[in-house]
Amino acid sequence: MIHLWEYDSRELNGLNLPQMMSELERIGNEGWELVLIRNDINEEGRVTAIFKRKKESETIAL
Repeated sequence: MIHLWEYDSRELNGLNLPQMMSELERIGNEGWELVLIRNDINEEGRVTAIFKRKKESETIAL
């Protein structure tokens, strides 16, 4: 069986590490797994993070 995934991108505070870690923990508690954090910070001090999680009860049998 193959699991299907859903993806999401969110902007996080890239200048305040404790706040970013708190945001990451909250998102992780929603079932999202961090895949990537871009290494560039925009003008507002935000970084883009990409997350994935398994889609509920959606699998493909081979």
